[in-house]
Amino acid sequence: MIDQMIKPKKQKRAVKRIRQEFGKTVFIALLAVCFAGCKTASIKNPGTVIGPFHKPDNYSLVGGGMPLDMRRVALLPLTSAVNSLEHQSGRQILQAFLQAEIAKSGLFEVVYMPSTRMEQLTGQPAWRMIEELPVDFIEKITAEYDCQGVLFSHLTVYQPYPPLSIGWRMGLVHLSPESNNGSVVWEIDHVFNAGQKSVINSARRNALKNGLSDPELDETFGLLNSPRRFGRYTAEEVVATMSQMGSGSLFASVNEDSQKLPAQGGFFKRLFKRQ
Repeated sequence: MIDQMIKPKKQKRAVKRIRQEFGKTVFIALLAVCFAGCKTASIKNPGTVIGPFHKPDNYSLVGGGMPLDMRRVALLPLTSAVNSLEHQSGRQILQAFLQAEIAKSGLFEVVYMPSTRMEQLTGQPAWRMIEELPVDFIEKITAEYDCQGVLFSHLTVYQPYPPLSIGWRMGLVHLSPESNNGSVVWEIDHVFNAGQKSVINSARRNALKNGLSDPELDETFGLLNSPRRFGRYTAEEVVATMSQMGSGSLFASVNEDSQKLPAQGGFFKRLFKRQ
């Protein structure tokens, strides 16, 4: 009789233990699913979620809209402040990223003009926006590429070692072959410095969006030690400011007195008329 009373108690305790173990297993499995759905970088680096984040602010949009007829734009060869081996390597890497980001934006069709072809047409492999251009520059570019705009791009800063630093100075010009001139519709002069916490957070958030894993975001060996990955982030951010113009918006001109864009790294010289 006593044995019969003890057995049910043992059975109840056994069932209770099984339920507890099962509950733990289910709980652990649920945690695994949750953490798999969330990037572990958001736990190790909460700044990728809560910020602060970096936003380029030294840029100018003219009229807030893209010219209606600017369907194709020639991307001119990227120039840089110096012609060191580091800058040559940086130009090669960043030129490809810039072209890809512009194409992805869908603002217009972008055609890249190689430096070899630029030299054949104009006598020089690359031109900066602040240089005095040949008198037939617009005529030759439009005849070659049937484009309605040109995009100048220049590296003001390129530091491929920690803290990484990349500076862009760019200008989008709406061409007018009839008057052999053009109008600047977008300009930017901005430096991304990985020594700033907001830049680090934004770069990591961008990398997560583009599919990088947590080890690749590591501060010592990953994103912040890779000029290529950091450069991709900066190119995407720069093009994002131009994308605010949208496509198909009415084009409004600017005041004749507005000749320069105040910039951290200098000024854009007035070479093209602003209607």
